[in-house]
Amino acid sequence: MTVTRTEKFGISSAITTPFTDTGAIDTDLLTAHVKSVLDQGCSSVTLGGTTGEGPSLSVDEMISAFKALTTASIDPTKIVFGILQSALPDAVDAAQKVSALGGKYVLVAPPYYFKDGSDAGLVTWFDQFLTAIADTNLKVILYHIPQVTAAPITPDVVGQIINAHPGMIAGVKDSSGDWENAKILLTRFSDKHHILIGDERLLGEAIKRGASGAISGVANLTPGLLTPLLDGEAPDKNLTPFVNAILAHPVTPAIKTLLAHITDTPAWRRVRPPLVELDQAQYELLATTYDSLFKPGTN
Repeated sequence: MTVTRTEKFGISSAITTPFTDTGAIDTDLLTAHVKSVLDQGCSSVTLGGTTGEGPSLSVDEMISAFKALTTASIDPTKIVFGILQSALPDAVDAAQKVSALGGKYVLVAPPYYFKDGSDAGLVTWFDQFLTAIADTNLKVILYHIPQVTAAPITPDVVGQIINAHPGMIAGVKDSSGDWENAKILLTRFSDKHHILIGDERLLGEAIKRGASGAISGVANLTPGLLTPLLDGEAPDKNLTPFVNAILAHPVTPAIKTLLAHITDTPAWRRVRPPLVELDQAQYELLATTYDSLFKPGTN
């Protein structure tokens, strides 16, 4: 049985994944970055989501990264584990492994390879997934990002999944950027579930309507732009221009480029194929934009 939601979820940094020059996950750099964003006010981090290049990481790599973070004294309940596997056995395996390591939340995308699927097929997939992990005590965040998956988790599908497994669904991350969809989710589910916004430009208004927080790529860079919104403060005037500048490029390489600039760590620019690094002109454009918005004396 669900209960009325009483606490906000907060800002979870959709943590980006650093790689070594051999292509392996750089767990030292990852650990330092996770500690940094938590120190800056993020309530959690999300490992292996879209910004984290989750579909390019194996379950074993993800579990190894999770272990590296917890070995570094990061609370496992503050690590949301991304499950972006279309194969049901792989998704179940990932959930069971992270549960055994003390995880609390998993962010679960729908199966996305077959584009002619139906709502009924999605409901069945999630029903089988949730039944298989019912003994884990994990809380599931449904991941709606149809521009990437072409498999929308509509509000009606959300309702069916919640009705079938009411104690297991923590909420929904809406990364569609569709304000009308977000409003429906907020109206129907925010009293008992966390509605999390992926588009930072919508977060301020969404909080007013009952949103519980965000899983945010921008929180890799400037968590302080987002955390005040949880308390009802007006968005910083630079938030929308900053997001717009990022969205003018492939998002994950852009965030990595900016992180490389902000931290003076070129290794952050590395991505896994099929993604490619931004070129030098793009790097300089984003760096100049960031400096003009946020560095004293440049705006």
